[in-house]
Amino acid sequence: MADTAQALATLRTLYDSGVFSSSFYRDRVTREQLENYAHFQTIPFTRKEDIRATSAWERTVAGPGEVYGVFSSSGTTGDKTFYVYSMLDKRVHEDVVHTYLGTLGVNATDIGAVLAPVGTDVMSHTMMWEFTTMGAGYVNCPEPTVENIVHTIERVPVTIIATRPSIASSVAANPVARQVARNSSVRMLALGGGFLSRTRRALIEDAWDAPCYNLFGMSEVFGPMAAECPQKSGLHYRDDLLLIEVVDPVTCQPVEPGMTGVAVYTTLWAKGFPLLRYWTRDLVRIVPDPCACGSPLPRFKFAGRLDDCFRLDGRYVFPEQIEDILYDAGARGEFQALRGKRGVIVSVEDTKLDLATARERLEELIELPVRIKIVAGDTLPHDGHGRRLHEEQEA
Repeated sequence: MADTAQALATLRTLYDSGVFSSSFYRDRVTREQLENYAHFQTIPFTRKEDIRATSAWERTVAGPGEVYGVFSSSGTTGDKTFYVYSMLDKRVHEDVVHTYLGTLGVNATDIGAVLAPVGTDVMSHTMMWEFTTMGAGYVNCPEPTVENIVHTIERVPVTIIATRPSIASSVAANPVARQVARNSSVRMLALGGGFLSRTRRALIEDAWDAPCYNLFGMSEVFGPMAAECPQKSGLHYRDDLLLIEVVDPVTCQPVEPGMTGVAVYTTLWAKGFPLLRYWTRDLVRIVPDPCACGSPLPRFKFAGRLDDCFRLDGRYVFPEQIEDILYDAGARGEFQALRGKRGVIVSVEDTKLDLATARERLEELIELPVRIKIVAGDTLPHDGHGRRLHEEQEA
């Protein structure tokens, strides 16, 4: 963790100013628990279930005139949750956007296309805010089908695409759309809301003839709360605004530096809904080495989600690993995997897949028998935010 002592000093100041005096936090934290990290660890994790059990107004101390808006989560893992965003949150978001998108060269001459995933309230809005914050213009494409994407970039001189990886890659399988994308004025893609595998990144960059960068956010904070630099070697984050604990999913104790664990987030400003030891179920690892870009900001790598992985004898298999194998073997469509008692069935929307190579490599990865089933295109969920890996008993 980067400078935990400074983070705790900031939290003590926030506590003294009343940030944690809402009914949600009043009995969860004392000032003494903010004195050092050993005491800090006695604060219970805040979990999604805690948020669902309360209203947005129980979790904020923002008064009249301080509320910027109330936004919801995507609801992919249960009922939607709502969050108060304050005027200060908006200013902090603008500061963060300048840090990340300024590094990528976004400026007032750009026009962004927000290929907005339906039902992702925070994500679509923050994508729009990103462009206006940088002085750039934007155009919305609220139903980002391949046809609508082509229609947009043919008629608007779009320079930056903001969307999910699954949407950005949808043009690759359509020769006409691919040609339009490559001939367009798009010079960069800023992607979020789903993992970006090595192979899907290559597919997207080839289809659009432009580099793409991964941005990371979540409804409880905003997007982007972390972002890649041109080196594409991890997600930089502002440790003056965010304390990240990486803990073992079983023991809940901090992992060794550089090891993978569950990300636990604490926000370090007077946020509309402050996060205090928020257990995300996201698996990350802090990258210990300095980035070649020269930025002093720390960075982490996102491995996957506890809710979307296979747990095998103390290790994890993530959708990104399976996607890399499938795409290396020629696949270009979406996929899902179902693990049962006799092995794993992987459904793939592709007929050009080298089945033998893919099956051999998947069995090496998963260490279980694998059967690959080819299904018709556009029959599997294309929402990069949803689950890809399932257990049989859940079917």
